[in-house]
Amino acid sequence: MPKIDLDVVFRVTQKLPGLPQTTLRALQVINKPDFQISELTDIIRLDQALAARVLQWANSPFYGLRYKVSTLEHAIMVMGANAIQGVLLTIAVREKLTARVAGYGLKEGELWRHSVAVAGGARWLATQQKYSQPDQAFLAGLLHDIGKLVLDELLRYEPSWAEEWRHLSEQGASFIELEQWLTGLDHAELGGKIAEQWNLPDLLIEAIAYHHTPEKATVQPCLTQFVHLADAAALMIGTGLGYDGLAYELDQSVLTDCNLEALDMEELMQVEVDYLEDAEFSLESD
Repeated sequence: MPKIDLDVVFRVTQKLPGLPQTTLRALQVINKPDFQISELTDIIRLDQALAARVLQWANSPFYGLRYKVSTLEHAIMVMGANAIQGVLLTIAVREKLTARVAGYGLKEGELWRHSVAVAGGARWLATQQKYSQPDQAFLAGLLHDIGKLVLDELLRYEPSWAEEWRHLSEQGASFIELEQWLTGLDHAELGGKIAEQWNLPDLLIEAIAYHHTPEKATVQPCLTQFVHLADAAALMIGTGLGYDGLAYELDQSVLTDCNLEALDMEELMQVEVDYLEDAEFSLESD
């Protein structure tokens, strides 16, 4: 029996700071099948800092535009709705993922750095493989470890749970065992449950829930596999290692399943290093 049930998990999750209102409104507009660029522009423009960040990202090397864009409307037009959604979420979750995640031994900012590296790597893999929705791969990578954030919040919520967690860890329990002891789920599965609560699409829920066990994916297996590979590469470059980083191994079968036998992991690692540098530059304080 887990220490707590999911009802408690979701109650604690609801206490986490929510997304900014401007971001929420913008995401609601993007999810309309017939949304107007002018409507989205008007919403983002209300937050001058957010509008500036979107323009910075549109002009960053990551998107590789052949010319500079100088207006918000033009940026949205050339980047597309899914890319804008990814940028908005990257900016919005930065504050949440920047906090120190003590339960996993992650320093301040490390979970955000890891998540952004995985997002950039997953999108690059999807583009290389001509996957139809590369920006969904970006979102899946960005949110893949959200379960760690929630688990760490649970340990802060009830000090006695944190004390038991430390005691079991000292006795040799693995992080997967600790996660399952607390909630009955590992951090990936818990992240999938949180994604369900957020009403994210099934393919994103699956990619989050199975990023360590890609063989379980059935909705869009390659999307989950892109996140799995990008996660492995991010750990190889040293982002997000924490206490548990070395516990997760690359599933070599995914290289065959998605026709990635010739993938140069060093190239993927360099892509993630470069993207992380771009992201940090685009989001640095003025």
